[in-house]
Amino acid sequence: MQRFTFTLTVEGRDLQSGEVVDALFDAGCDDALVGSSEGVQFLDFNRKAGSIEEAVLSAEADVESAEDLSVTGIVGANSLTSAKNAARTERAP
Repeated sequence: MQRFTFTLTVEGRDLQSGEVVDALFDAGCDDALVGSSEGVQFLDFNRKAGSIEEAVLSAEADVESAEDLSVTGIVGANSLTSAKNAARTERAP
């Protein structure tokens, strides 16, 4: 297993509220730091996985398992294209 660093942008509830931080931790996002900049919320991950794809997809699933949160983008996962991710998650790129 390797460690992969990437950022997921997120829409929904305020990520910096204690309740949401706890929900994210319980969902498996204990390897992420929460932040926001100019109205954009994000989670910076440092995740162990077999591949960058596995790391990003598992982080996305963890985030979206918390109530009222939706992943809107990926930053820093250079080897994972948006089209490839869209195909895996059945979304339009």
